[in-house]
Formats: sequence, structure tokens, C-alpha cells
Amino acid sequence: MAWVTGQKLYGDRYTIERFLGQGGFGVAYLARDKKGDRIVIKTLKEQVLNNPKLAPYRQKYQQNFREEALRLALCRHPHIVHIDNAFYEGELPCIAMEYVEGEDLRHRIKQRGALSELEALLYIWQIAKAVMVIHDKGMLHQDIKPPNIMVRAGKAEAVLIDFGIAREFITTISQYQTTSYTGGFSPIEQYALQANRGEYTDVYSLAATLYYMLTAK
Repeated sequence: MAWVTGQKLYGDRYTIERFLGQGGFGVAYLARDKKGDRIVIKTLKEQVLNNPKLAPYRQKYQQNFREEALRLALCRHPHIVHIDNAFYEGELPCIAMEYVEGEDLRHRIKQRGALSELEALLYIWQIAKAVMVIHDKGMLHQDIKPPNIMVRAGKAEAVLIDFGIAREFITTISQYQTTSYTGGFSPIEQYALQANRGEYTDVYSLAATLYYMLTAK
């Protein structure tokens, strides 16, 4: 599956413009809705759905993808990417979300170098406010890092994206979870199959992200 420019999705509600990028399991396209507004449509990679080795986990991947849409819908905040819709295109679960025009923090810092203290603290304060909303819903983001923070074009405004591994948590209970982490930005508990996780899990990643903003390392 590779959606092409002009392809219609979900009963002609969305029109594909171009491929945006992909991660470990998901792929994203830029599209327009019927009003002409730009939208990002994210779906599972075909390689994930069609890989025979991953067949036992296919239903779980689809369920996790749908749950990402629900988590995004629950967490409404100016510094969290807004969800527009969730639907199926054939067997593919899809999330339609706000298109944040700008660049992610990793790209911004690689191009321009470390940020000033004032700019770095502004962005980390904005994202921390967003993370507080996530925690109030009983969830952890678990993937806070520069590539998952967009800075809007022409504005000093950061937006947290990618809720693919966000999960519910109870601080007093050690939970089994699939290990998923980013070296340098994830705390030690994310390397373990079973561990206590709490607000501090995301706070560690926030601190690591602030360090990167100030040092470019």
C-alpha cells in the first residue's frame, strides 16, 4: 500500500497530497479535507500488517492504533496535536489529525545549534503544561523527545505529537509493558518489561529534552 497524490479516502472526505514520513510501525501522509484544510493522516505500515512473523500481533497493533486515537481525543490542550477523526480505510486503521506546520526540535537544533536559555525554557514549560493534562487523564506519554515536539512556523509555540506508546499508569503498581525507549531520552524503567512507572517517567524525558535543547547533545 502506498497512497498516491489525489487518492480519496473515507468516502472522499480526505484527499492525499503527499507522503510525509514513517516510523517503526506507522506511516503519515499530508492530505486535505473537504474544506481544503491540511490534515495529517497516520496509519499502520503495510509491512507490519503483512509480515507473517508479526501475524500473531496484528490485532494488538490495530487495537493499539485505535487506542492512540482515543488517547489523543481525551487530551485536549493548545500544546498537544489535535485529533480530527478516526476511521478505517479498508483494513487500515487511520487517524486524521491537525497538521502542525513547522519543524521538529531535533531538526531545528541540528540546523541552528543549541537554543537560548529563554527559548528552551519557554518550549519546555509549554510541553510540561501539556504533559500535566496527559497525567491528569491517568496516562503517560513515554516518548517525549525532540523529534516528537514540533515548533509552529513563525511562532514560539511547541506542540507535542506521537502518542503511539502512551499508556495508562497507576504509580503503586508494577506493570508489564512492551519495552519501548529512545536511548538518552528514556528513563531506566522503560527498558524493563515490568517496572513501576509514574509521572517521573515523563519528567525524566522532559529533563533530557531540555538538556538537548541547551547543549545540542
